[in-house]
Amino acid sequence: MVLCAKVELIIYFILLLTSQANEKQKVTLYLDWLNQFQFAGYYIAKEKGFYNEVNLDVNIIEYSNNNITKKVIENESTYGIGKSSLIVDKFEGNNIILLSSIFQNSPLVLISLANSNIKTPKDLINKKVMITGDAKQSASIESMIASQGVNLKDITIQEHSFDIEDLINGTTDAMACYLSNEPYILNQKNIKFNVLNPNDYNFNFYEGILFTSKKESENNQIRVQNFNEASLRGWKYAFDNIEETAKLIYEKYNTQNKSLDLLIYEGSILKDFAKIDNNSLGNIHPQTIDEIKRFYTLLGLNTSNTLFETKTILFNKNDILLNEKQLEYLENNKFTLLIENNKVPFSFKNTNEIIGIEIDFWKLISNKLSKPFNIEEMLKNEFLNIFTSSIKTKFIYSFEKKHSNKYLLSNSIAQIPIALATKDKVNYISDLSSLKSISIGVLKDLDLISTLKKDYPEINFIEITSIEDGMRKIKENKLFALIDNLYTLSHKIEEFKIDELKINNTLKYKIDMYLETDRKHEEFIKIINNAIFTLTEKEKSTILNNYQLILYHKNIDLFYVLKFIIPLVILLTIFAFLNYRLKNEIKRRKQIEIKLSNFANNDSLTNIYNRRKIEELCENELKRSERYENELSLIFFDINDFKIINDKLGHHKGDEVLIKIANIISQNIRSSDYFGRWGGDEFLIVLPQTNISKTKNIIETLENKLKDSDFNLDKDMKISCSFGFAEYEKNDTLDSLLRKADDSMYKIKNDYKSNKSLKI
Repeated sequence: MVLCAKVELIIYFILLLTSQANEKQKVTLYLDWLNQFQFAGYYIAKEKGFYNEVNLDVNIIEYSNNNITKKVIENESTYGIGKSSLIVDKFEGNNIILLSSIFQNSPLVLISLANSNIKTPKDLINKKVMITGDAKQSASIESMIASQGVNLKDITIQEHSFDIEDLINGTTDAMACYLSNEPYILNQKNIKFNVLNPNDYNFNFYEGILFTSKKESENNQIRVQNFNEASLRGWKYAFDNIEETAKLIYEKYNTQNKSLDLLIYEGSILKDFAKIDNNSLGNIHPQTIDEIKRFYTLLGLNTSNTLFETKTILFNKNDILLNEKQLEYLENNKFTLLIENNKVPFSFKNTNEIIGIEIDFWKLISNKLSKPFNIEEMLKNEFLNIFTSSIKTKFIYSFEKKHSNKYLLSNSIAQIPIALATKDKVNYISDLSSLKSISIGVLKDLDLISTLKKDYPEINFIEITSIEDGMRKIKENKLFALIDNLYTLSHKIEEFKIDELKINNTLKYKIDMYLETDRKHEEFIKIINNAIFTLTEKEKSTILNNYQLILYHKNIDLFYVLKFIIPLVILLTIFAFLNYRLKNEIKRRKQIEIKLSNFANNDSLTNIYNRRKIEELCENELKRSERYENELSLIFFDINDFKIINDKLGHHKGDEVLIKIANIISQNIRSSDYFGRWGGDEFLIVLPQTNISKTKNIIETLENKLKDSDFNLDKDMKISCSFGFAEYEKNDTLDSLLRKADDSMYKIKNDYKSNKSLKI
C-alpha cells in the first residue's frame, strides 16, 4: 500500500510538471484605442495561432480611458501600444522599452471641407480647428501650422469631439483625423475635402509603437522576443490578406460597429504607412528617436530636463535568444545549404569559389549563430548531399509564402525587387497601367503572371522559360519588355553586353527570399527564424547592393527617389514658458516661425528649397505666366557619374559635392529665380520672365562656374552636370513642362555618355 501510494505520488508530480511545462504563458496587451484595423496584426497573431506557437496566451484589451504606460509599468507580463509621445513618458521616469513601430509615419492629418478653401496652414487663420488638448499628441500638426508662419493664437482651438459630423455641419472648420478612417466616411457621403498632412512638411512621427516595461525585457527576454516576432508575423499576414483580416475584425473585434468596407479601406491605407513593401515593418531607427527626443525637449515637454541614451529605450534585437533545447540542437547537428552553381548572381562559381547573394546570407546567418555551416552543390533540385547526418536546406523565392505538407519555410529573409527591362530608347515607364496592347514577357519561375494579368488586363503577358529567350525577343521586337527579378536582369544585361537593353523601372511587386527544409526539421526553422529576426536593414542592403550591377537612368528618380532621402531634421521650439516676458515671447515665436519654415521648405542637406516647396513655387509661376502671358523657363539637371563618386570616395564626399554644387548654383542665378533639390542628385531651377535664349546663356554660365571650381577630388574625377531646359507654352501644365525639361536633360545625358565612350 505504501509503495502504491509512493508510485501514485510520483505519477502525480510528473503529471503536474508536464502540465506546468505545457501551460501557456499569460500576457496582456493594452491597445491605445478601440478595436479596429489599427491593431489587426495582434488579432491575427492570436487567431492564427502565432502566439500559441511560441507558448503565449495573449489577452487583448481595448482602450478605456486608462493610462497605458502606467499599466505596463506596474503590471507584470504586459505590453502596450503607444505613440511617439512615449518619449515624453520616458523623460518622466517611466522605464519602458520600445519593441517595434508598426507605422513609420503617423496617419494623423488635418481635414477640412473643400468649400472651406483651407489648402495651406495659412488658410487656418481665424478658423475653428479641433485637435487634441494634449500637446504630446498634436505636436506634428501644431508644428506644421507654425512652420508656415501662422500663430496658433490666430486660430480658435476647439476640444476634439471625435465626431466627423461636427466637421460636416460646420461646428468646426478643420479637424484632426486619421487618413485611414474619416476620409472614407466623407467619400461615402460624396463630400469633397482637403487634407493638410504634417508628413508633407517633414514633421514625421512614429505611430503604433509596441512597448513593454524594462523589467519585462530584462527578466523575460525570450518571451519579449517571441511576443514581438509573433506580432510582426501577424502584421505581415494582416497586410498580405487585408480582406480576410478585415472580415475577422468585422465578425469578432468590431466594438465600433464599423462596416466591412471601411475596415478594408483602413487596412489598405495603413499598409502604406507601415512601409511593408520597403521591408521596414516594425523598424525603429535610433536616429529618428534622437530627433524626436530633441523635438519634445525643445517643445518644452521635457519638463524635468531629463536626458537618456537612446539605446536604453530600445529593445536589443541583435541578441539571438535560444533556449537550452535549441542550443543543444544547434551543437549536435550539421547544417548544409544546397545551391546551384550557375544561378547568377544568387549562387555561382568565381575562380573555383562559390559566391552570390545566397552564400552571403547563409554566411551571415552562420555568423549570427556562431555555427559553421556547410555549402554543397545541389543535384536536380533535390535534397541530396554527401552529409547523411546533415540537415539540408535551400533558398527559394516566392511572391507569396506557400505552405506545404512536405516542406517548411523560414520567415522572409529579404525581399527581391521585380524589374522591367526594355530597349534603351524606351522612355521611363512610371506605371504599367499607361501601357496598352503590348506584349511583355514574364519569367515562369516568378509565379507572377496571373497577378499581372488581373492587375493589367489590357497588357498581353507571355510566360517565358528563360531570361535569354526573353531578351532575344525584345531585340527582335517580339516583346516590348521583360519582367524578372532586378538582380538577374542586371547581371544578364551585363553578361551579354547588351547595350540596347536597360532596366527601365522596378515594379510594385517583390518576391520574398526563404529557406526551405524538410518538415521534420521544425526546430531548425525556429532557430533560423531567430537569426533572421536579428538581421538589420543595413546588413540586408549591403549584401543585395553588392550584386546590383545596372542602375536606372537618372530620369527614373524624377518622381520616386525623394522617398529614399533621409533628411537631417532640425527640431525647433514652438511655445515659450508662460513666465517669459511678452517681448521675449514675441521674439521667440518669430524665431520659431522662421526656423520651422526653413525646416518645412528647405532641403536638410543643401539648405536650398526641397521638392515640395520648389514644386509649389513652380506651380505659382506657371499660373502667373498663364494669367499674364509672361515668359517662364525651367532648368532641370543632375550630376554626371555621381554614383562613381559615392562608390569610390564614400557618401560623405558625395554629400560635400552636392552642397558645393548647390552653393555655386545659388550664387550664380538671379534673385528672382527659384532653386531647389528635386531628389538625389537632381535639381530644378525656375526662371520667371525668362525665354529660352536667356536660359541657354544662364546654363552656359553655370557650366563654366562648375568647370572652374575645385571639388577636392581625385585628379581623374571631374564634376559636370547635364542641363536640360524647357520654355512655357500655352496650355502647358506643370507635368508637361517638367517632362519637356526631363526629356531635354536625357538627350544631354546621352551626348555626355557618347562623348565619354569616344574618349575612352
